[in-house]
Amino acid sequence: MNLFTEKEYHQQSQHFAFRLRNLYLHNRSTFFQLQDYLPSPTYINYRDSHEYEFFSKSFFSYGKEIETLYELGKSYLPEISNIGLMKKAINKAEVLHKNNDYESVCSYMQIISMNREMTPYFTNKILIDRKLTLNTSLFLNEYEHLENIFKEIIPWGKENLERWNKFQTLTKREKEILKLFAKGKSNKEVSEILILSVHSVHTHKKNIYQKLDISKASELVKISLALEII
Repeated sequence: MNLFTEKEYHQQSQHFAFRLRNLYLHNRSTFFQLQDYLPSPTYINYRDSHEYEFFSKSFFSYGKEIETLYELGKSYLPEISNIGLMKKAINKAEVLHKNNDYESVCSYMQIISMNREMTPYFTNKILIDRKLTLNTSLFLNEYEHLENIFKEIIPWGKENLERWNKFQTLTKREKEILKLFAKGKSNKEVSEILILSVHSVHTHKKNIYQKLDISKASELVKISLALEII
């Protein structure tokens, strides 16, 4: 019996990418120690050149094409990709870069040749900083394998999955404000930091509470800690 639906797998994998990005930022040595045990292949590339800063070793097990992709970079993608899906993926990535939203995960489907077979998979992309992005891959034929791993690395289950989904409905500005409130900032302090009127901050706060379905500051902090936002 599956623990998650297909949709929930994607949502879990998005939050995993989010948490993995935070691990890279705050504990890089542990991030690299985990590279051989990650539940899905992961790579980090430069936002401007698309050259790789990090490439999970597990990715190489998917075929010679991946080794060539690592060596040649983005220029090799058209030779092994479904062109239509590749263009859609590029467009989505460009929007993510343009918005500079560090709290959102961009997901898109790709089909590329692996061991001479066209293989579908989903990529989750999240910005690390102004230079780098982190990407994780979710292969459709590995749900059963991923289920056991997700139960170990994401033990909080469906309750936090619902929290994550609600968090993703917030706008970029609302996420910025949420993080400041979760750190104990007052309405006035938030308005000064973000150069907003106190009235605007109050309106944003009201919208945040409605979207997260909470009524107290303590609940906001609880959600932020559970999702590793702060």
